Amino acid sequence: LKIDNVEWFLPEAPYIIKDAPPIESSNTVTDSNLSRKSWTYKRNDGTWEIDEPVTVLDNFFNEIVFSSYNPSNVYVIGFSQGAAVCYEYVMGIKQSLGGIFPIGGFFFKYSKKKKWVNINNKKTPIIIGHGVKDDIIPIEKSKIAYNQLRKEEANVKFLEYNGGHKISMNYFREIIKVINE
Repeated sequence: LKIDNVEWFLPEAPYIIKDAPPIESSNTVTDSNLSRKSWTYKRNDGTWEIDEPVTVLDNFFNEIVFSSYNPSNVYVIGFSQGAAVCYEYVMGIKQSLGGIFPIGGFFFKYSKKKKWVNINNKKTPIIIGHGVKDDIIPIEKSKIAYNQLRKEEANVKFLEYNGGHKISMNYFREIIKVINE
């Protein structure tokens, strides 16, 4: 991405999921744990841990990102499970962000009663992207998110693109417009 004066933070999901299959790749140098990382994990009682990852994300944003940058200059991109983090966590951040860009994602635990977007991010540009041929996360999951965010009167746009569980260059062009405004 050609964007001037940008510093990238690429946080990796902190938990290893033991039953996930490794990524198949023609690249001989692959990390067998790459596809085994998650932003949550299943507890022994069968429930999913949510408090611990929220604390990890709070620390990351407050101690690293917001201590160095004005929140209005912070843009968050999340793909797949990272998009779920955008929905479940980032949109609820109390600081007004520059933009939120979930791609090929889903609500982890959807509830029509829950408000997803913090009042301070109602005007924040949110661009949801999803490939029409995604066989990992159905495009309907992003449509559910889009419709919910519209009900909340968020500044949301939905961009469908050809392709599967990938990110489109057209999508990148759209978010670059927002960042460069």
